[in-house]
Amino acid sequence: MKLLPLGMALTLLTAGTAFAGTTAAPAATVSAPASAAPATHKSAKECMKEAAHQKLSGKAHEDFLKKCKSGETMK
Repeated sequence: MKLLPLGMALTLLTAGTAFAGTTAAPAATVSAPASAAPATHKSAKECMKEAAHQKLSGKAHEDFLKKCKSGETMK
């Protein structure tokens, strides 16, 4: 009677390795074109330094920080 659970366990193990050995069609990998540059997001520290350099305060300071962190260009 103790052989039955052992036989079932071995069957499951061999069935699992049989399925692991089969290869499916490889999924199409789509890579980003080389010319596509990632968005450059600045750190909060860099944005704060830049805002201080421009002597911004209040609403202008907040708007600048939001746009700076998101990577939008500021003039």
